[in-house]
Amino acid sequence: MSAQRGPVRPGVVGALTGALAGIAVLGPALAPGYTLHYDLVFVPDLPLSARTLGTDGSVPRAVPNDLVVALLGTVLPGWVVQKLLLLGAFVVGGAGAGRLARTVPGAVAAAVLWSWNPWLGERLGIGHWGYVVGAALLPWVLVAATRVRSGPRGVAALVATLTTASLWGSTPGVLATLLALVTVLCLGGPLRLLARDLALVAGVALLANAAWWWPFLRAASRAADPAGTSAFAAGADTPFGIVGSLVLGGGLWHDRTWFVERTGWPVAALAMTAVLALLVGAVRTRRWWRDPVTRAASAAGVAGLGLGAIAALPGGHGLLTWVVTSVPGAGLLRDGQKFAVLWVLLLTVATAVVVDRLHERRLPVVALVVAVVWPVATLPTLAWGHSGTWGSVDYPDDVRAVAADLRAEGEPVAVFPWSTYRRYAWADDRVVLDPWNRLLPQTVVGDDRLSLRQGESVAGEDPTAAAVTTALAEGGDVTDLLRRHGVRWVVVATDQPAPAGSVPELSGTSSRRVGDLVVHDLGPVTTSQAPPGSARWLGLAGTGAAVVGSLLLLLGTRRGETWPTRRRARLK
Repeated sequence: MSAQRGPVRPGVVGALTGALAGIAVLGPALAPGYTLHYDLVFVPDLPLSARTLGTDGSVPRAVPNDLVVALLGTVLPGWVVQKLLLLGAFVVGGAGAGRLARTVPGAVAAAVLWSWNPWLGERLGIGHWGYVVGAALLPWVLVAATRVRSGPRGVAALVATLTTASLWGSTPGVLATLLALVTVLCLGGPLRLLARDLALVAGVALLANAAWWWPFLRAASRAADPAGTSAFAAGADTPFGIVGSLVLGGGLWHDRTWFVERTGWPVAALAMTAVLALLVGAVRTRRWWRDPVTRAASAAGVAGLGLGAIAALPGGHGLLTWVVTSVPGAGLLRDGQKFAVLWVLLLTVATAVVVDRLHERRLPVVALVVAVVWPVATLPTLAWGHSGTWGSVDYPDDVRAVAADLRAEGEPVAVFPWSTYRRYAWADDRVVLDPWNRLLPQTVVGDDRLSLRQGESVAGEDPTAAAVTTALAEGGDVTDLLRRHGVRWVVVATDQPAPAGSVPELSGTSSRRVGDLVVHDLGPVTTSQAPPGSARWLGLAGTGAAVVGSLLLLLGTRRGETWPTRRRARLK
């Protein structure tokens, strides 16, 4: 499958379609200001700190995507960076989906499905912006991996797409790597070529993703909380159960992001009929199984569906619990629903094939229209920021002032009340991850547990935070504990609920009030920490090398030859 040559290319059509879909989906989130909900947290002037670089020794959570945001923030306001990344994900993803088609109608239909589906909507709803931006590269990775044997340009394209996907965090990096590996395996051919291509994908993936896996290994985190297996297992957001919900592209574990129309039978049944019709119409020809793109999309889609549903399969929950608690880094598998994006990619490819065929056979226009608009018609509440629940606000002056003062001081900070998420009146009471970890460059001690609706929680990974949690629960001296861990400043948000045991006794400390914030000074820090070793830079250096290498390869192939080829020519 390849884009047609002509005055209008499917990739361009897909990009325009994606842009229009992005405007319709994001809506009020594109207005000036910061869109804050759940994990979608952008701040003014995200600092280039050891945390954003992944060199502070903590478990990397937003590495290196926060680094990319911080770099962009040196030339653009933070809220502009947020809008560009969110809308850019639709444009890039739409362009990639469009390139899977041969015709303009096929490009439009593929871009609509890729830009308007439950996976994307639910991930945006929970604020996983890095997932969405990174997933936009998957159609590009699929095509690049099928062309890896076409010559230097094919190799350069694969290296570039894998590297770019890795810049948006661990999940996009893993998804892109899995897709590339499956695609290369589907190419078949001589064992020598297969081994070479697999080695290329594995090598590039290890180097490009080093910014997060290297600090993760060095953080020496304790085993993942087994409660996370149940907490992050896929859910049934349709009447078809967990597997059926995944087939429709949904099934996120967080039920507050579910779409009400898909929870009932009429719309869910209509969507399931459309999905099954797409798949049957696409795979019933021999051409589907001969084309490397469609063959690889099938294998990757089934793999993604299986990984998403593993906790719901017989014996799957126990197996997954054992893996995530026994294998370092296997915690990435807990939220299995994220792998369902590979199934969405399969549906996108099937859409391109079916609509191309409908157009080429000159079937009634109504059939083309239905094939294009059904994703929107069966998911209308995704429009305009989840039906207007998103919006854009600015950080108040007291937050900016305190952040500026604490940045200048430099010592570690603790934030209370002890809770992972906040509801600010100035942010329209939307639930949002505490932003202080991004507002400040120094160490910020805060509650990193994930609270669940049943009163339970999934343990975090910061040992200092765990010690504070225990001290608060047992009535221990939290102030002394914070001093022993090198914390000088304590910020208490007085506009947040403060149930018993969520704020330590701080009456004997020097304090000042700025708006809704009270800043306590625990006194000069007397503890010292061992200087970090130079090995902490190896991960960042690996990713940097992958970025530079991919740029050099692309530059070399644009000139008609690769750098190694030019070097050999000079040696002759």
